[in-house]
Amino acid sequence: MKKTKRAGVALVVAGLIAGAAVGAGSALAAPDGRADTAGPDLLRAPAVDAPQLQNTGIWSADPIGVCMTSAYRHGEYVHQGCVYDDEGGGNQYRWPNDTLLRNYTYPEDAAYRRNAADILEVRAKPQDDATAFRVTMNTMTDPGLLGLTLALGGSDTPREAPHGANTVMPAQVFVTVHGSEGDIVDAATGRTLPDAPQVHVDVERRQVEIRVPHSAWDPADGTQRLAAAAGLWDRDADAYLAPQVTADATHPGGAVVGDPTPSAFFDAAFRFHEPFEAPYRNNDQKRAIANGDLSEFFADVDFGKLRAGTDDESGVPTSGYVTRVFASHSEKAQGRRLPSDPGGPAPGTGLQQGGIATGSGEGSGDKRPSLSFGYPCRDDCVPDLPGRMQRYTVYVPEAPAPSHGYASMVWTQGYALRPGDDVAGDRDLYRQFADRPGDPTMVIDVDFRGADNWGYGEGGAIVFEALADARRHYDLDRERTAMGGFSSGAYTANKLSLTFPDVFSRAFICDGLNVAPSLPGVNGVADEVAETAGVDTVTKHEPGSKISELLPSRRNQPVMEWAGVNDDFIPYPITRERADLYRAGDYDYEFVSHVGLAAEHLVMCKNGMWDLAARWMGDEPRAVDPPHVTYVRNPLMDDPEAGLVGDHAYWLSGIQSRDPHELGAIDVITRGQGRADAPVPAAGQEVGQVEGTFSPVNPYLREFRHLDAPVDADAEDVLEIRSAGVGTVTVDPERAGVGCDARLDVHTDGPLTVMLDGCGRTESFDGSDSGGLAKPATFAPADPLAPLGNPAQGTPLPPEVGNAPQAPLQELPPLRFPPNQLGQDPAPGDGAQESPTG
Repeated sequence: MKKTKRAGVALVVAGLIAGAAVGAGSALAAPDGRADTAGPDLLRAPAVDAPQLQNTGIWSADPIGVCMTSAYRHGEYVHQGCVYDDEGGGNQYRWPNDTLLRNYTYPEDAAYRRNAADILEVRAKPQDDATAFRVTMNTMTDPGLLGLTLALGGSDTPREAPHGANTVMPAQVFVTVHGSEGDIVDAATGRTLPDAPQVHVDVERRQVEIRVPHSAWDPADGTQRLAAAAGLWDRDADAYLAPQVTADATHPGGAVVGDPTPSAFFDAAFRFHEPFEAPYRNNDQKRAIANGDLSEFFADVDFGKLRAGTDDESGVPTSGYVTRVFASHSEKAQGRRLPSDPGGPAPGTGLQQGGIATGSGEGSGDKRPSLSFGYPCRDDCVPDLPGRMQRYTVYVPEAPAPSHGYASMVWTQGYALRPGDDVAGDRDLYRQFADRPGDPTMVIDVDFRGADNWGYGEGGAIVFEALADARRHYDLDRERTAMGGFSSGAYTANKLSLTFPDVFSRAFICDGLNVAPSLPGVNGVADEVAETAGVDTVTKHEPGSKISELLPSRRNQPVMEWAGVNDDFIPYPITRERADLYRAGDYDYEFVSHVGLAAEHLVMCKNGMWDLAARWMGDEPRAVDPPHVTYVRNPLMDDPEAGLVGDHAYWLSGIQSRDPHELGAIDVITRGQGRADAPVPAAGQEVGQVEGTFSPVNPYLREFRHLDAPVDADAEDVLEIRSAGVGTVTVDPERAGVGCDARLDVHTDGPLTVMLDGCGRTESFDGSDSGGLAKPATFAPADPLAPLGNPAQGTPLPPEVGNAPQAPLQELPPLRFPPNQLGQDPAPGDGAQESPTG
């Protein structure tokens, strides 16, 4: 093998560019004090100072960040709303019905961004001659489109809110503002009072400050009732815009058929008792708005506490289910995705937010039809939920955190599912892991910008942003973070944990697909043809999306996968492919094949069988500096603008394929640590059964192999390197345990440049033999249907299904499959902890 030596510097330009895209931040410390380079820079970036969270003028209190809670802080009453819960009134849909059916829908004009009446926060603060309120919205492009009503004080009976709101609530006075104008109405008589509120709008911060003079309403130092709701304003009629049956460019839709006076409100504040299992925590709001009565949503505010500057955090939960809201580094657009936004889905794509896309939206371009659940939304795409403020749900264990902090598992959902779909009772995903004896574990359930993007682009980046936010607010052990997911979310869990393996101590894959995107029912045909014959059929797949080619990156990361032998959604051969690779290789794995009812896709991963995974989770920390690193470089999965570039793992970085359109693999063993891989035991198997909540008896076949820790070996100043398709790699010699003069024993199937970081040493090698390391195949199926384009483009079709009338079914209970545990519907309790209520 030809070998040349020259002085050089590490080529880290690509890494610097990716880091700059998400902002700089202080590095986390590794166990030995060195900077932790695991994962994307998003994990180390500081919290985002989003405009909506900023204070100006008289306001100084920190935001709460916990949805639907309130606190007294620095003389301010602060109420935290949530995001994307502005669905108005109507039926209580649950998955899968809510993938096609909607409640209220916004006007089609882009200025509304399908989110213009979404309350993020409400504050109150007494002044010498007035009471100041501040309402922060999730979205604001034109404040004249927004109508806000404050109901101040109480009354014996609910009063009719003014300006055509078609809604009642108790009040002494109603304060209504729109744009920079407003009025105050006596609730009992409907008379407009002579004193008007002072209104100031800060469009950048999406905040409306309202000052109500004491001459119109004076809370004094007592406890006063406060309510607030948001809708859309009709500037021509100087009144609220009430929804029609279906939306058009200037009118909202979604009115319940047969209701002549639908409520004009989309969102209300002070909803303290919304059940956690509702997709957007707006179960009670939908019913109340449909009935035109918001009397149940209010806060009793103690103005004596506010004047005294008394702090009171008793309304902020410290354990149990918690929905957190946080600021992302990215906001390509406000509100929700519009059909005209760039990078839209192909016709036939199912979406959580928009139903089935016809593809006639301008942003979809001329994409040919593709039947799939969701689509990879890359750097050139506006995701379904693109706004700055995002959310995730956790269950804070009852048990105190161990000395090293709680273990955690990041969880990503399947198509059109939300964190609430995992809330089902005392045996649900959250509580089974939280109740692990001696090792309580927090599940971080991410609502990743609509859940339909397969972990690409900003939809993948938000997973790491949510993890970083959780680490800032909870006592978490950063050495014990697992990655898990269900269905297409299991694909995402595989994708992220294999692209950034050194972040995660373990991976739990519950019935995951192998290529993206896919569609249940055609998985067994379309996916198999694309994978084996290399030709796309009814589904257009993303090049480079095949998970099984990335599995070598899992050398130092134990995995558990669940699959169904008689699975109805994901045919067993798809998941079986990974099981066979685990068995044939030297992986630490468990592969559980369910049979019977538990093999049904939804039952398997919603059946309360989590104890099987909770026991497997163990307490082993992640690998930090293992003696043997294998990594598959997949440039086709890179989304650099989102901060997702998978080019490093452990003590290897700057890994680049020779061909930027193909995958490559690198395998490096360091002899400098005095450690070596333990002998690989044979795989085993056993038959068992586990109890479930929907299906009581669930048999399974468990296949497994558990590896021992590395064993002692003679230390040598040597790196053994094998390359298949990789052209550049940088080694951190300190972490690898070798010196700058280490001997490099290299086998490569082509030109390879090896850099030793901090040594000023670069070595170049030529070769044609990878030493037995297989070059990963690059999944890139041909698409014979691409020339057809979109035959529906330009036809008079709606851009998506979703703007449909609401049937008068709002009194029916929401249907959910599988259902919650019998008699359990977890909702906030009257203390710090939630309580299951019938």
